Amino acid sequence: MPSDFPAGYAEETNGPPVLIASGIFIGLQITIVALRLATRLTHRGQLGIDDYLVLPALAFSVGICVIAILEVMIGGVGRHLAIIKATDPMAIQNWAKLAYSMETTYCAAIAFPKLSILASYLRIFTTKPFRLAAYSVAAFVTATAIAGIVTSLTICSTFAGRWDTHVFPGNCRNILAYWKGMSVPNIVSDVVMLVLPMPVIWRLHIERRQKVALMFVFLLGSLGMVASIVRLIVAFRITGLQDGTYDSAVLVIWSVVEAACYLIAACLPTLRPLFIRMAKTARDTLSYPKQSSGTLDGSHVDSHHLKPIRGRYEADNLSERQMLEDKTEV
Repeated sequence: MPSDFPAGYAEETNGPPVLIASGIFIGLQITIVALRLATRLTHRGQLGIDDYLVLPALAFSVGICVIAILEVMIGGVGRHLAIIKATDPMAIQNWAKLAYSMETTYCAAIAFPKLSILASYLRIFTTKPFRLAAYSVAAFVTATAIAGIVTSLTICSTFAGRWDTHVFPGNCRNILAYWKGMSVPNIVSDVVMLVLPMPVIWRLHIERRQKVALMFVFLLGSLGMVASIVRLIVAFRITGLQDGTYDSAVLVIWSVVEAACYLIAACLPTLRPLFIRMAKTARDTLSYPKQSSGTLDGSHVDSHHLKPIRGRYEADNLSERQMLEDKTEV
């Protein structure tokens, strides 16, 4: 060990928070997806496309957590790069290889929950303009994921350029810029997905409080967007890779959190029947007056109680305007 390092420098690490966050979110995500599938099967007796899309989302998001753990355990993430070079240079290669896996897995982990949410939109809203917009956003999300994976795999002139210490970083483009740029299209699609259902909901022939409750259900999707924005801010605070293993630990944490938030956001609306049942049980246990469950009010709205919202079009010489059927039910 070189003697010119400051006291305590070799022992300094921010790896434990990565391990803690990854472990927590592995258990949390598996639990939430299991509850989603159980709730869906209990209430509808079958799974939909949006439910099936959650399964690869879970696999990739848990994969990010596993990679994050490996980055700390065998890749040196959380420790200072100079210390790793002096004591365990092989860990630097492990870190670079795992970074490849993290980047490609991250792209898929972000895309699949969004596709699940869009599939829910398509099940609920059946008007042609809305469906066209939803399919367009789905295409953008898919293209963004593919572009991110391809860029990660080709950012160095040779595949082994990332971990070949004889040529890195001379044969690689700006990896840090790639880390920053990955969040931008995600945030753009998040904003579009957040706004997309709002005009349709607001035109529904239902009470205002039901509209607000519906909007809240769809606003849950913004949970991932918030995490994505935080991750982008964290990425911009990293000014270089001179101490990459140490500085990237916080970015790894927010990559784990972001992917988990997207998956959780895709599942939370489907768990509303479970939450309502739990709340009712708690009220009954505490001897509060029972409330009738026969009327659907704003507190009982969830995405799986929504019937498809259909529309018809009336054309005139000036334009086409969307008309919601008066018999629309939520």
